[in-house]
Amino acid sequence: MIDAPLALAFAAGLVATVNPCGFAMLPAYLSYFMGLEEDQASRGRAMRSALAVGAVVSTGFLVVFGLAGLLITAGFRFVIGAIPWFAVVVGVGVVALGIALLLGREITVGLPKAHRAASGRGYRSVFLFGVSYAVASLSCTLPVFLTVVAAQVTRGSFVSGVATFLAYASGMALVLMAITVALAVGKRSLAGRLKGAGRSIGRVSGVILVATGSYIVWFWIVSIRSGPQSLADAGPFRFVEGLSQAVQNVVAQAPLLWGLGLAGVVATAVVAALVASRNQTSSSHMADSHDA
Repeated sequence: MIDAPLALAFAAGLVATVNPCGFAMLPAYLSYFMGLEEDQASRGRAMRSALAVGAVVSTGFLVVFGLAGLLITAGFRFVIGAIPWFAVVVGVGVVALGIALLLGREITVGLPKAHRAASGRGYRSVFLFGVSYAVASLSCTLPVFLTVVAAQVTRGSFVSGVATFLAYASGMALVLMAITVALAVGKRSLAGRLKGAGRSIGRVSGVILVATGSYIVWFWIVSIRSGPQSLADAGPFRFVEGLSQAVQNVVAQAPLLWGLGLAGVVATAVVAALVASRNQTSSSHMADSHDA
């Protein structure tokens, strides 16, 4: 039987990426990767890269939450007041990224170009996007994180605290990794159907990034100037909050089922990547034997 704190932490992790504060970053995340420059990579390479990218984004997300939790638990309360200003910077950065795509610039992060990511340049950008996603989400999600994870560290043993954090991390990472895998498959299919439309896809992604980044800037500027309560009657906020709440309600009704489904998506990608890698290795050996 699953321990109750672990189950609660896992469920909290599942909905961490769809909170009202950071929900706008979800389409930004999707658009970010739809705008990436892509070659005709094999399906196996695409799956390996998608899994790696999802893991790096998740790591960036968790590093921010872990550090914020540690600082606040240690008494550094100034972190809470600084979060909105960091979020405004994130919004401005997302807008700038969208404008770059609209101007025809190409983002050369490694999805599914595994050889570029191996250099570290691509993965640094992906990690920073995960950090940005977390910063935009902190105000809404941090209280839950502190309640279900940080409180367990202070009340229970160190081992139970680490286990609770890992449960939270697993829930959050499963969502981002499954989304990234689905995006890699969908992008590959879309690219095949719309050959020559890469520039158009990049510009559509740019429009979405500008829109979502503008929303993030507006959300936090209004919160800073007038308080979060002033957003209650604003149309854009009600729309985004409604979508966010709908997704959270669906996930909260059956978190274990959703967890198993997302784990199945990730596991399928792992198997596909391993099989493709094995086939590629076998083909290489056969080619070498033939040449010999």
